[in-house]
Amino acid sequence: MDVQRGHCWRCEKVLPQLTVPCSRCNVAVYCSTPCLDNDTARHSSVECRMFGPRRCGNCGKTPPNMKECASCSNEWYCSKECQLTDWKSHKPSCKEAKDSMKTLAEKLYQQRSATDKTSKDFPYYIGNIFAEDFLQLEGNELTSGVKEDSLARDYHILSVGCGNLRNTVLTAASLPDEYQGKLHITLNDYDPFVMARNVLFLFMFVRFADTDYIASSLTTIWYSLHISKRDYDLIKTTLEELIQMSAQQLHDVTKGLVTVLDEDLSSLCGIWGKWRSLECQRHKSTSINLRQQRMEQFQKANMAQNLSSYFKELSGTEKKKVQEWFDHALFFSTERKEKNMPFDNPTLTGREPLHTFKAPEESKFVYSVNADAFPYQEWDCLRVREHTPGSHSSPMVMYHKYVTNLLQKVKSLILQGRLLIQVSLANCLDFPNHHQTMNMSNYDRIFTSNIADYVGIPRLLHTFKPLLNPTNSFSVIVTEYMNWLRYIPKADTKLAFMLQQMSLKFLECGAAFSEDTQKNYPIGPSNLREYDDNTSYFLQYLRADIMAGGRGIPALQAVPTFMSVKKYHGMEMRNFRTGLNKLVPFMYRKNARDLTMLNGSDRAVEWCLPKSDA
Repeated sequence: MDVQRGHCWRCEKVLPQLTVPCSRCNVAVYCSTPCLDNDTARHSSVECRMFGPRRCGNCGKTPPNMKECASCSNEWYCSKECQLTDWKSHKPSCKEAKDSMKTLAEKLYQQRSATDKTSKDFPYYIGNIFAEDFLQLEGNELTSGVKEDSLARDYHILSVGCGNLRNTVLTAASLPDEYQGKLHITLNDYDPFVMARNVLFLFMFVRFADTDYIASSLTTIWYSLHISKRDYDLIKTTLEELIQMSAQQLHDVTKGLVTVLDEDLSSLCGIWGKWRSLECQRHKSTSINLRQQRMEQFQKANMAQNLSSYFKELSGTEKKKVQEWFDHALFFSTERKEKNMPFDNPTLTGREPLHTFKAPEESKFVYSVNADAFPYQEWDCLRVREHTPGSHSSPMVMYHKYVTNLLQKVKSLILQGRLLIQVSLANCLDFPNHHQTMNMSNYDRIFTSNIADYVGIPRLLHTFKPLLNPTNSFSVIVTEYMNWLRYIPKADTKLAFMLQQMSLKFLECGAAFSEDTQKNYPIGPSNLREYDDNTSYFLQYLRADIMAGGRGIPALQAVPTFMSVKKYHGMEMRNFRTGLNKLVPFMYRKNARDLTMLNGSDRAVEWCLPKSDA
């Protein structure tokens, strides 16, 4: 269900005039009968069950207007009579589901009441899920029938817990060629290390805009462990100039590209100063020696074992090149030798994990990228291959070309003065106060990363609903979930994979995996996830989430129905069971993506204002 609109659900080619829809759900559409047949195992496992007709839990019929059991969200019935007839059989599982939701709500409530502010991770210089286009005008505003107005107006986006610039870059680079308005993006993240890097890159874009190599150099600096003297000099020059600037000067020099408060700029300057002072020339004994630090991290995280499954999914030549990349961690437009890159990349350093946030001057700057974060995760390999056709010497070269091309498009938008970015280091739950104080515009999109995992849906919707643009019927808040399976282990395929032949779930999902991928055996539990229909468990998670309240919002005494969840706090949830999300797919296909290491468990929900096109 993550296919691009107007494309085949199997091969992803643009649909011809005559298409072949799935006869059961009529949502999935294919370019040909062979594509439909090849996708049957995958599509019928989860998607078709969600979108297609439901089967009555009592009589087995599939009439229209079926209703689910409001208590557990696990069973469907065609009539009240069938539900009453089946109650004796259904009662034990229904009660178990409801009790489980109450127990889960209590766990979530306790978690959200905790005051631990310890940072468990390194800064998100490299994210753990690939980039998302915040706007996607073609599937949203441009479908409204007033195309000229939609292409001329400005759009305002808030990215909460934004991490690095990948979403900003993809959004700006994906704007239609005929779009003439301005894109206003507010980046909110209370991690000053991440924001220091973001602002450094943005300023570097403007400072060296007249060079033809800046997009390529930025791509390299974004990801490469070791860099050339030219790229290191770019960093040093930029840092020396940034450190001297006030917030107003930064705004003026970038022609409005970067707006930041003076107090936030002070935090960033401390980090820039440390980066400037690091000894990065690799042959010197006092060098920061990022290679050694990275190797030590990999050993601690047991990455050799963790990567073995990932490598098994890759083809021969590609596998060899990716294995080489994990050794040298270079990122260039052509193949390079590590020995010829004389400098370590200072912008990959920052605070140590498992520590409370310290002032930069109190932090020991070390290599600060999580061992399981790497460039191939940040960009959807399906889109990378689509937009960089032809043969490449390695995935590194292909990805470098893709990101550089995106940055070239962003550069054009910047030079036209049509990309304007507000930087905020406020705690996300305090951001509305800053928004009001600074008299900022309301937003057409609000992306909240997976903050819902930590503060819950109630707190997020209460906090950010007032910031949505009520005049745009396509305004939306996106909430994402990465940790929900931790709370409902039986919704995962992990146990089924461990039990293997003793598990009916393993046999069913394994058979679907083999038919779909033409591989004999699933490599790990995550390979089975897209064939396991655990949607009812996710609905239970959402209901428990609402029941738990969160951070100033009291918990509910009774488990809410899913219907009330869809209407929570006067908002309307796009029903991912009856149609597609318009910005972020409810779930992604894992096995269609080899280079992009997905776990197959992430979910996304979209929330609209009442009377919007939900």
